Amino acid sequence: MFEKWLELGLKKGITDLEIFSTQSKSLKLSFYEGKVDQNVVSNVSSVSIRGVYDDKLARVYFENLSDDNAEIYLDALIENAKAISVKEPAIIYEGSEKYPEVDEKPFDFSSVPMAKKIELVKTLESEVLKNEYVSQLETTVYQEVASKTVLVNSKGLNLEKENTYAYVYAIGVFKKDEDIKTAFEIKLVKDFNDIDPIALAAKTIETGVAKLGGKTIKSGSYPVVFKQNMFANLLGAFSSTFSGESAYRNLTQLKDKVGEEVAVPSFNLVDDPLTDKALFKTPFDDEGVACSQKYLIKDGVFKGFMHNLKTAAIFNEAPTGHGFRGGISSTNLYVEPGTLSFDEMIKDIADGVYITDLVGLHAGVNAVSGEFSAQAGGFKIKDGKIDHPIKMIVVSGNFYKMIKNIHSMDKELEFTTSFIGSPNVYIKELMIGGE
Repeated sequence: MFEKWLELGLKKGITDLEIFSTQSKSLKLSFYEGKVDQNVVSNVSSVSIRGVYDDKLARVYFENLSDDNAEIYLDALIENAKAISVKEPAIIYEGSEKYPEVDEKPFDFSSVPMAKKIELVKTLESEVLKNEYVSQLETTVYQEVASKTVLVNSKGLNLEKENTYAYVYAIGVFKKDEDIKTAFEIKLVKDFNDIDPIALAAKTIETGVAKLGGKTIKSGSYPVVFKQNMFANLLGAFSSTFSGESAYRNLTQLKDKVGEEVAVPSFNLVDDPLTDKALFKTPFDDEGVACSQKYLIKDGVFKGFMHNLKTAAIFNEAPTGHGFRGGISSTNLYVEPGTLSFDEMIKDIADGVYITDLVGLHAGVNAVSGEFSAQAGGFKIKDGKIDHPIKMIVVSGNFYKMIKNIHSMDKELEFTTSFIGSPNVYIKELMIGGE
């Protein structure tokens, strides 16, 4: 089928043509008050074709690849190209010299009996409800996904990758007197047997109970420690600053700063598609470029931008394997951890804040200026130890200044479900708005 599309596209005057096809199967189970309230099975295929026509690169999206609709979508691609007035590099990739091998066999979640999946979710639900402070569960969810991607083009490129994963969580409503909080912990796995519902319930309870009884604090400047996932979320909100697209459009302060010190020397930011530290490995991007490890910041020095084919051509650099979903994004982006334990890292903080929650982060972020402001919650750090929970505060600062003001990182690296990882990160000083 691919051959017919490629052949027909070339006959229509499309100089180069690429077909990117994804098949995704998923199952979602959700529970409320001990009963299944959702059992959703989906099987979705999506296709995008990119083609160069009259030296302009156009794209068309649709659902199913069929010989019957080849004429329609290829003609639509040509019409889209005719409508493009901006002159930018139009490239269909001929392929990398070598592609990394991902030595992993995807787990077949569909082979696990449905009864076992339901029992897992019921166990998680009942274990969380055992806690005296849990008044109810908003929902308990199990979802599994299997995807297969095929990329072929008229230059002879033919690539394929598969991925499977599942995740489970329970959102608990925790109540103590008049104080009400919600909390959950997500477990993301590549093997069904790695899910321990009792351990996940215990972690969910620990997170929820710790939030109860929070107090606000006086406004001022404090040493601030971000929990792993909170610093990862903050980093994710500013990830576009490391994109070649942002550099091309003058939307990042890092433009023209390659080789300059932009963070403390102990700060290393790396994107590694094949790291064993993360759950997912990515051998090639959506444009067919081989993925490889890239330091964005090494020893505090900015090493360069993430590029897709277009921005690499604009800056006369090699593509970095970051062309995803029609733009530029990271694979497994993370801050390299330090060597200290958490307790060792905070032992000299006499009066500080440990942030474990950020709300409305993207609404309070200006990726160009680096300014951020978000509602937050967490714990007071007193005399080198975690003291009492705090709430109703706002943390604000500037991302570019903040990474120059890092005191240390501990050794506890964790990845979020957005594939961004971080240890706990200690910032010497940030503004906290409270009383």
